[in-house]
Amino acid sequence: MREQNDTKKEQQGNRAGDDDDKNALEWAVFGVSLVLVLAILVYLSYMAYTHKPSTPDLAVAYFHDPSANAPHRYRVVVENKGGETAEEVQVELIVESGGAEVESAELNIAFSPKESKREGWVNFKEDPAKADTLVARVVSYKRP
Repeated sequence: MREQNDTKKEQQGNRAGDDDDKNALEWAVFGVSLVLVLAILVYLSYMAYTHKPSTPDLAVAYFHDPSANAPHRYRVVVENKGGETAEEVQVELIVESGGAEVESAELNIAFSPKESKREGWVNFKEDPAKADTLVARVVSYKRP
């Protein structure tokens, strides 16, 4: 009877997975993953601590960008330098000559995330280079 118990213990002791000793590769993977998880937690904590909410800060730039079918086309770049997303951004470009508005074009951008750039194009009927001034401005936007 005692021999049967000893035999059962030997069989149970020789099963795979009973050995709790880890090899060097397992320790290395554990160490690397632990460092990565801790680094991510430290980074997220730092970002949460130093984050300062601010409103959208939109800047508009425009560049003459003609094509064969649209000789008076302008590329408009809207940069959100603020700390919050702006929705439904409306940009207006106005061509002025002698202080009077000659022509205007509007560009609508669905959303402009914080610290990003969005671009679009507007077309004019007449050549804005013949006028005195081309003015670009953000007409409106809303916070999400």
